[in-house]
Amino acid sequence: MAGVATVDLDDRTHELVRFAARTFGVSEAEVVARAVHAFSERDAALSRPGRNPWEPVPVYGEYDGHRVEGSYLPATRRLTVTSGDLAGTRFKTASGAARAAASALRADGRAPAMNGWRFWRLVETDERLEVLR
Repeated sequence: MAGVATVDLDDRTHELVRFAARTFGVSEAEVVARAVHAFSERDAALSRPGRNPWEPVPVYGEYDGHRVEGSYLPATRRLTVTSGDLAGTRFKTASGAARAAASALRADGRAPAMNGWRFWRLVETDERLEVLR
């Protein structure tokens, strides 16, 4: 069994950790563990040998059984859709690109609420785009 360690937090941060724990139905320790894990994944993704923030990262998203390709530029956080009806369209945010892609694939054309950090995945590793956040 792993040992138990303590972490000192200021009152405001501890309040936020408590809030997140209640919101997601997990322990405060789980909130901290998930946050640390997310940062370590991001750091690992950004520190890959040869990673240049000005080099586009191939990404893809899937919606309703359809795949959409894109290119994410870490330095600007902009995403360009590279396949389908939106090919060549640039977006200021990953979420805007995700909403537009899903909307283009929906029969009714309505734009659903989308989190682009979770919708888009890195082609190279299949990780969610959020690892580059």
